[in-house]
Amino acid sequence: SSGINAEYGQQFLFEENNAQRMQKEIQTLEKTIKLNEAMHQQIQEACVADLVPAADQRMKDIVARRKLVDLAKSQSQEVATLRAEVERLRMKTFPALVQNS
Repeated sequence: SSGINAEYGQQFLFEENNAQRMQKEIQTLEKTIKLNEAMHQQIQEACVADLVPAADQRMKDIVARRKLVDLAKSQSQEVATLRAEVERLRMKTFPALVQNS
């Protein structure tokens, strides 16, 4: 009976040591996971920080280009209107010099 108790005692100590080692391993793994998550978060934030200004600048460039295109169209229409007005005034002032094209 005492031999069986001694055997159970040793088995218990072995299992207890095993449990303690596993608990330490779990704690180490949890720390590693937290560090990995923190690094992942920092990398993600850095990527977003790089992308946002680039996207912002691209959007500003697109808007500026659109405004310039609209301005060019408007000025082109205005020039066409002014040319027509010049031609009309030329015909009114010098009808003999009007070129028939």
